[in-house]
Amino acid sequence: MKGKIVKWNDSKGYGFISALNSELRVFVHISSFRSVSQRPKLNDQVTFEVTKDKQGRINATDVRFDGIDKLPVTVLFGTTFLVFVCASVVVLNGQWIFVPLYFSLSLFTYLMYAWDKQAAQTGGWRTSENVLHMLSLIGGWPGALLAQNQLRHKSQKQPFKSILWVTIFLNIGLFSLTFSISGHELILYLLGNMR
Repeated sequence: MKGKIVKWNDSKGYGFISALNSELRVFVHISSFRSVSQRPKLNDQVTFEVTKDKQGRINATDVRFDGIDKLPVTVLFGTTFLVFVCASVVVLNGQWIFVPLYFSLSLFTYLMYAWDKQAAQTGGWRTSENVLHMLSLIGGWPGALLAQNQLRHKSQKQPFKSILWVTIFLNIGLFSLTFSISGHELILYLLGNMR
């Protein structure tokens, strides 16, 4: 069935879809969306299935945005950077150590976001925002951007988002310095001392 979102409460994660020339109004929860690549907003055109809950109310399930679901710019940005890190080893004579470092830090940061979201929902021990920012600063920011998009955690809160972007640009700046002669020599020196 086709319809459009006519009411959406993003903080609570639910709203209503209007279908059949506004004759049908269907409840929809964020968990019913197939794609996690974008948040619903008013007037989004969607395709969905209809089911009834235990109380007999009509709910939307298997909701998809009409058209092609696009990767959000933030996830595309993080993915492009990881590809650049891999390519830099071959093309720019970069250090191979950055490839597993960025990927492992991104995975670890993603898992920390997932753990923090679960703790927020269950009232458990939370991860400090400073820890999440430090993980992003040292190279886990692609995982942070993916977690914000997929898990919808820390994706709306300010000033958290602004500080995250500061850590991202600082990390990219530091990574760029490794291509300078002095930065390259410093990395070789540090790798030599680790042996």
